[in-house]
Amino acid sequence: MRYTVIGSATAAALLIIIIASVRIIGGRGLEPFDPQVHLVLDEACTVNARFVPLEGSLNTRDAGGYVTESGQTVRTGIFYRSGHFSRLTDADLETLEVLGIQTVVDLREPRRAASYPNRLPETVTLLHMPIYDDTKPLHLELLFNRKAIDDRFSSYYIEYLEIWGHRMQGVFELLADGTNTPMVIHCSNGKDRVGVITALLLELLGVPRDVIVSDFLLSNLHLEEALESFIVHEEGRYILWLGIPREDLHVLMGVNPQWLTGALEYMDDVYGSVENYLTQRVGLDEATLEAIRRRML
Repeated sequence: MRYTVIGSATAAALLIIIIASVRIIGGRGLEPFDPQVHLVLDEACTVNARFVPLEGSLNTRDAGGYVTESGQTVRTGIFYRSGHFSRLTDADLETLEVLGIQTVVDLREPRRAASYPNRLPETVTLLHMPIYDDTKPLHLELLFNRKAIDDRFSSYYIEYLEIWGHRMQGVFELLADGTNTPMVIHCSNGKDRVGVITALLLELLGVPRDVIVSDFLLSNLHLEEALESFIVHEEGRYILWLGIPREDLHVLMGVNPQWLTGALEYMDDVYGSVENYLTQRVGLDEATLEAIRRRML
């Protein structure tokens, strides 16, 4: 086998070509990401009151407080959603204790959960329930075909429902059993996997769909903070080093309403209702669905 040795000047030139290709080819046709949040939330559910202020985690918020189509109210203080808890401060631990959190469910894939382990109060039970097993190649796709990320995320949301739907069963069963609440579910940034499960829960409880989508879009309110954290603490700095403009990372760190509405419309078309989906694909029974309604309404 013959090896070709290249000089440092040649290697530098190749690196420049790769970076230029990533910038030009990867971003060609990329639409500007619009993080605007169009709120359709109930007046009583103020956005600031919904978020839990934590120093070491972003996007932690209560999923309760919404009024359903039948006029009932989703209880607060029972079900929270969040980004990961690997960098919680001592003050954050005290906040979780004050909230009375009993259970934290980590939806991240095993590799990422091991790389960024949660820091929690000793009184909290941590359960690892990954939605999928391996890290999806989002970063590679972002480098060389960033204009297709929107479509890829849309397909991921449908994959959550159809391919990985059975992985959600444990989360809903925990919620039906009152001994595990108050509980927090989290993934990496608290927007995609968590967003789909939260949307299914609110749909089950009868929250209007436009309100569900507005709740989903709240993840964009802390987009810049999430992006900065990704750059400082995680892989974002390597992506920037390769020449990806910072603004192009918004599509990776934010959410688009079409991702969720497309998944919910898929559920409607294939299963007819959220109840049918949760029983036929996730594996819950009617008694569990009714127990969740009793707990949450």
